[in-house]
Amino acid sequence: MTNIPAELSALPLESLIGKPLEAAVRAQAYAAMTTARFVQEVGLDPDTGEVKSITFKFRRKVLDPDTGNVTEEDTTVEAPILTILPVPFIRIKDMTIHFRFIIKTTDVDTQQHDFSSKLSARAGWGWGSVKLTASYGYKRETRSEVDRSAELEITVNAVQDEMPEGLRTILSILKEAMAPAK
Repeated sequence: MTNIPAELSALPLESLIGKPLEAAVRAQAYAAMTTARFVQEVGLDPDTGEVKSITFKFRRKVLDPDTGNVTEEDTTVEAPILTILPVPFIRIKDMTIHFRFIIKTTDVDTQQHDFSSKLSARAGWGWGSVKLTASYGYKRETRSEVDRSAELEITVNAVQDEMPEGLRTILSILKEAMAPAK
């Protein structure tokens, strides 16, 4: 006979719930390292450690306040690459773990009595002869069946997160440094 409470208490719930959570934490750490690697490889010069930048050259119209004339002048704008590219900040927004364990127990006890008897007798006189035949039958069948099934479903929702405050501050400083002098 199956002991369902014992089977349920024997389930490794710590692993069934903990391992997916641990995997999510590791995935989050991996995403953070990917962001750091992106900033390092894309935003900084590997030899000097200086911020990589991109230069835009164009002509812009300038109004002379004294004469009112509009002239064109060559202009150059240099911007850090990290200020114009989307930096990957992926985080796990939510995670749902569904676990279902089903124990079905079926006991079948089939008894089938097949009792048959046969008796035949013959007797003779004189020289004498006796013949006796008998038969007996009995049949019993017992079957026990236990079905176990488990389902584990994990849903993870990852989103592009906001820029960390430290990087936002650094990029703001870089932005101010590239602004024209007043």
